[in-house]
Amino acid sequence: MSRLPVISLISNWTVDYFEEGPASLYEFMNSYAVASLANWSFDKRYTEGWLAWLQKRFDLPVMNNIACMNYVLQIDAVPYGAILVINGREFGAINAPFEMDVTDFIALEDNRIAFRVPCVTEGVFQGVRLVAVPCE
Repeated sequence: MSRLPVISLISNWTVDYFEEGPASLYEFMNSYAVASLANWSFDKRYTEGWLAWLQKRFDLPVMNNIACMNYVLQIDAVPYGAILVINGREFGAINAPFEMDVTDFIALEDNRIAFRVPCVTEGVFQGVRLVAVPCE
């Protein structure tokens, strides 16, 4: 099976911080640009009881001459307790290395991948990418 180029998802994210709890789930305090997930760490101004919401919007590249394509999300490293959300669907806390076929959860345009990360976590993000695989 031949693989097409990898679609890197490591750069151009945003992060919002919010206090843990059902009433404040969407009451974000500030939004910051994150150039690369590989260099991101929890902002030390936020203490126990805070969460980070990291998100990235992306479109899939147009691949001419290929009738059917599947997409596999691969993540080499992720902070402990990070919860994965793709286009509003929560997949729960994930461990790395992580690999999942996400073809049924993404579209050609206007996709959003996000991670909810507790402030007391350890670990880093590495190698967040989509691998395009032609259907057999």
